[in-house]
Amino acid sequence: MKLQNTKLIAGLLGIGLCTVAISAAHAWYGGPYRSYYGPSYYGQHGPNTMKRDRQKLMRNHGHAMDELEAIIDGRRRFDRLEATKLAREIEAGAGENMWRLYEPASVTTRGSRTAAPIWGSFETFKANANALKQTAGALADELEKRPTAEDYQEGVWVPPRSSGFGNLWGQRGGDMTQEAIAEYLRLERICTVCHLDFRTSSFYRW
Repeated sequence: MKLQNTKLIAGLLGIGLCTVAISAAHAWYGGPYRSYYGPSYYGQHGPNTMKRDRQKLMRNHGHAMDELEAIIDGRRRFDRLEATKLAREIEAGAGENMWRLYEPASVTTRGSRTAAPIWGSFETFKANANALKQTAGALADELEKRPTAEDYQEGVWVPPRSSGFGNLWGQRGGDMTQEAIAEYLRLERICTVCHLDFRTSSFYRW
């Protein structure tokens, strides 16, 4: 009888420990329909939070760049207000708002694509982020204004799907200055170089 009681107690303790472990795992990782990664550690602004914030920021930048490319390539109609807004969104998410999300501990957070060499060249990375902000702002300024007579003498870019007449308020369609195209290409180059230097392949996340 004593042996049976001992086994019963051991069994109950085992069930209790399993229940606690499952509850803890559920609280940390979330339910079956949640993301694999649980709440950030080291507080509200811990590595997991910074990783998620910067990946969201980069996705937004990527979407904005894709939209701008589609406009310039003629796959989307050129709307001056919309194009300017896209460039302003990139500007707002660049500079310090970008590099502050790259704390050392957050680089090694699981799922991060940030390459380790960023910490040997962080000043270079900060310079890239600041250049991105400056160039996106310059692009927005160029997209916002309509070409002048002098611009037309030098040559302007007419997007393949632009409308020279514009809408009632003169905002849809039109032409771009050469400076707008130059700033866009500069912006694209900054993104490409920074990704080559400081981002790992999606197959090697760590």
